[in-house]
Amino acid sequence: MTVALLEASDVTAIANGQRLVDAVSLSVAAGDRLAIIGPNGAGKTTLLRMLSGMLRPSSGEVKLAGRRLDRISAAERALHMAVVGQTDQPDPRLAVIDYVELGRIPHAGLRRRAEERDIVVEALCRTGLLPLLGRSIGSLSGGERQRAQLARAIAQEPRILFLDEPTNHLDPRARSELLELVAGLGMTVIAVLHDLSLVSPFATTVAVMDRARLLALAAPREALTQQLIREIFGVDVFRLRHPTEDRELTVFEVPNRALSPS
Repeated sequence: MTVALLEASDVTAIANGQRLVDAVSLSVAAGDRLAIIGPNGAGKTTLLRMLSGMLRPSSGEVKLAGRRLDRISAAERALHMAVVGQTDQPDPRLAVIDYVELGRIPHAGLRRRAEERDIVVEALCRTGLLPLLGRSIGSLSGGERQRAQLARAIAQEPRILFLDEPTNHLDPRARSELLELVAGLGMTVIAVLHDLSLVSPFATTVAVMDRARLLALAAPREALTQQLIREIFGVDVFRLRHPTEDRELTVFEVPNRALSPS
């Protein structure tokens, strides 16, 4: 039996009388990559904030390795969880290496200085940023800034990495490369994704949300069904064999209403 690293039980978020997340239950095992998808306003980011401890549920509970998350201090949570958010705005004057070193703050005093620097350098290497370590954050491209944020999170050495729409504002190639990088880290990852085409190559499990509720929680092939995807997103999903590689492609297409039978 797989033991849950993170478990949510009937978590609900209510703000101004509105249910943003309604009684969601799920579990994530070590090594899982969970993609949370859904239309705008479905409750994806609110759910991620509750799972990461940034927002306390109105009801229900989240447990990290069997311990209630709301009973773990923020300082201790930071030893186990790292979050890369949509609105992260690091000081543009910071050098890349100094920004990535911020990920070591939760571990201050726990390692020797040389070991700390080795961890930061390794994070820069894994994200391909070592040649840019002296550059300022403000001089980086959008994709490079995203990788710098990821490097900071890697340097934090979390048990779980949380990503809130990490591919926002990136071009298609940069989106694929970033998620391929994340998948190769071997970490437990919970990510809110808006680009459906990126879900199947990245995720081991998909949580499909709509109108604050969890409608599906399964492997990509079982979660991304034709009926559910068309009902929620208004697009069709097709599975095709790759023409030159031994793998399946999941393709999404907006239905041509003009050709649909009346």
